Amino acid sequence: MKYPLTKTTSLLFAISITLILSANSIAARSLTIKEVRALALENNRTYLSAQEGVEIAKADVTKARSGAFPDINLTGSYDRNFYVPSFFMQMEDSVGQIETIEFKTGFKNSYGANLSIRQSIWSGGRVFTAMSIAKDYRKFSEDVANQMASTVLYQADVHFYMVALQRSRVDVLAKSLEAATHNLTVVEKQFSQGQVSEFEVLRARVEKSNLEPQLLQAESNLRLATKRLKSFLGLELGGGINLLEEEVNTTLDAALPSLPGLTQTALEHRPEMRQAEYTRDMRRKAIRIARAGYFPSLSAIANYNWQAQSDRMTLDENISRSWTAGLRLTIPIFQGGRVRGEVTQAVAKHRQAILDLQQQRDNIRLEVEESYDRLLQARNALDIQKNTIAQAEEGLRIANLRYESGVGILLEVLSAQAALTQAREILAEATFAYRIAQAGLRMATTIDLDEL
Repeated sequence: MKYPLTKTTSLLFAISITLILSANSIAARSLTIKEVRALALENNRTYLSAQEGVEIAKADVTKARSGAFPDINLTGSYDRNFYVPSFFMQMEDSVGQIETIEFKTGFKNSYGANLSIRQSIWSGGRVFTAMSIAKDYRKFSEDVANQMASTVLYQADVHFYMVALQRSRVDVLAKSLEAATHNLTVVEKQFSQGQVSEFEVLRARVEKSNLEPQLLQAESNLRLATKRLKSFLGLELGGGINLLEEEVNTTLDAALPSLPGLTQTALEHRPEMRQAEYTRDMRRKAIRIARAGYFPSLSAIANYNWQAQSDRMTLDENISRSWTAGLRLTIPIFQGGRVRGEVTQAVAKHRQAILDLQQQRDNIRLEVEESYDRLLQARNALDIQKNTIAQAEEGLRIANLRYESGVGILLEVLSAQAALTQAREILAEATFAYRIAQAGLRMATTIDLDEL
């Protein structure tokens, strides 16, 4: 049954609209759930930081690859000798006199240049193994970013649908207040005509008064939920947004694969699973690097040196050049057990990675099963509550007819109205639970119901 708006209800609606518009500017930005998700990935700082981690991992690949290439360095030098060192000798001249002679050991200016080349030939497989580990780590970092993206999308859904839930609560309480205000108007009119007792008037006033602070609290919760969403999206808190909420469609669940199929998809595509696999592979390769400490290393080296010395500022006096080339072989003989300790540590970390992979596989299976069960429960609860709403509306219609015909009492109307309000609130919560269950299943399985 629809109730006409009274002056009091109209005033309360005007206050509600004013309060909401004060938190959201008049020129509100309309956002769908897909646009909210895109904004979250664009502005969320945690996700952006994970993306930078991918760039760091790419740089590690470059650093590891450098070990396979020669190390070439060119250095130049200039030295100014303000006091050239000397040494003295005494010598006998032709007439038998002893004479002291000074010999300088250098020049005022010294110039030098050196070109050195070092190429690793064999180092126990360290270089290429390090390159392989760096590539695995880059893929690991990409999956960390993908995992963070999945978490951010889930959080975006939670914030979006929390605003929708709070908005539904405001609508439910506004309708209840409208009905209570109408009931009070009718009862006051009947009381003035001597048709009802003062108790019924007081009962109707209490019912209306109880709803007013609940509506104010619901509006406050809506404003706060909206600000939390804007903060999460990196939007101005003072800016206005208008969320475009889609209708709930529970028929999409029929397109879902079976639970074993969902589990298999999750195991194949969850970034956490790939992270555990990359960690296992990197730990295994780290054993190879540790064992390389037992083997000799061989490298080729070459050096070119050029020097010039002069008391004048010139480069073409007293020049000397040299070229050298050779091989350097290093054979480890005794390191005090350091290599053995590194190998033992690497083997233990590899075993840990295998156990972590097994545990991650079990965790994903449980998460998928829990998310799937939660979705089924939420869908059933939503379907049941839709039927409950229809029954509560019919109960209120009958109570109003009985009261208007003089057969029923006001308490029946108020009770039916309270039952309908409760049913509407439970429906809003069931809708929220179902949507969050959908988001949880998407995060657990990487399957998006909207794309089925």
